[in-house]
Amino acid sequence: MYDTNFFIETYRLKNEIIRNSYNLNGAEDIFKKFTDKLRKKPFIFNIETTNYCNMTCKMCQRTTNLQRKLQHMDMDIFNIIVDQLEPQKESDYNKWKSFVKKELSIDSAPSENNFYYDIVSKCITLHGFGEPLLDPMLPERVKLLSDKKIPSYFSCNPNNIKISFIKELFKSGIGYIKFALDSLDDERAKKIRGKLADFSKSYELICKVLKLKKEMLSDTVIVITMLDFFGDFSENSEAKQFLRLWEDKDVYAYVKSIDNRWLLDKKGNKIEGKEKSHYTKQYCEYPWTSMTILANGDVVACTQDINGIWKFGNVKDSSLEDIWNGEKIQSFRKMQITGNYRNDFMCHSNCDQNLISYFLKE
Repeated sequence: MYDTNFFIETYRLKNEIIRNSYNLNGAEDIFKKFTDKLRKKPFIFNIETTNYCNMTCKMCQRTTNLQRKLQHMDMDIFNIIVDQLEPQKESDYNKWKSFVKKELSIDSAPSENNFYYDIVSKCITLHGFGEPLLDPMLPERVKLLSDKKIPSYFSCNPNNIKISFIKELFKSGIGYIKFALDSLDDERAKKIRGKLADFSKSYELICKVLKLKKEMLSDTVIVITMLDFFGDFSENSEAKQFLRLWEDKDVYAYVKSIDNRWLLDKKGNKIEGKEKSHYTKQYCEYPWTSMTILANGDVVACTQDINGIWKFGNVKDSSLEDIWNGEKIQSFRKMQITGNYRNDFMCHSNCDQNLISYFLKE
């Protein structure tokens, strides 16, 4: 989930900042304007229920950069979080859908943007730098959210599917399960995600999941994605073949852009193609719209803080509301606007999203 009202209420200012046509007196006025629109009660974008993973994906920071202790989130910590969460108000969601349709010109076809605007906006995401299907407590966690009328979703690798585990997730009321594929070729899949990756096995397991869903009359939406490594959407491209593969199946299928080009470039792991991140024409809004919670309960700004460098607090010690309104995160937000940070500041050096400060430079 994220604060859709903040997005709506600052949208005009956002366009003015990007075009450098705002009427405010620089960074301080923008910071005040954003602070005035900030909700006192936070939205949680994602909860990292585990940081264990058995894959070695070449496009993931975890493969080379993870330095934290490996762990599943304790259920006591998860309960502390869920006790403080509320579902998105229906009126807010309807307002958001109208705004997206009118201002963002997004149609109803499955796409990366649609998934983010329509589904992620109302769900708690149950993944971080780990493989959710390796978390033995995942069905229990989903049930806790379902009981509070909060939809949940996670992305995972289909090679880790165990039908008995998926059955428990269906029973728990999981809203959306995303299976991530990256190639229709077995060998290429291994090059991208490691030796355990296998398209043929993945396809077979996903079909079994779809059969189970039908048998159980489950409302869970099965989402299938492929990363766009080539930027090629010609009729014979792998992307088009991927989409055709799912046309007659009960799935929400789309091709996803590659994020974090900075990481791939840094490691000398260039990808084929000419695509650019979809973030290049906007700035990061995560510090004002949501928070991320790591497996040990640390609260950070977003999904890209792999080692919890910018910890604003821990849910075992402080309420989510106190953390959201605390001095640490306020200082972090101000840096995003003023540009008063060192060159090795995480958001400047290790992320492909723009900072607001980039648009304010003369």
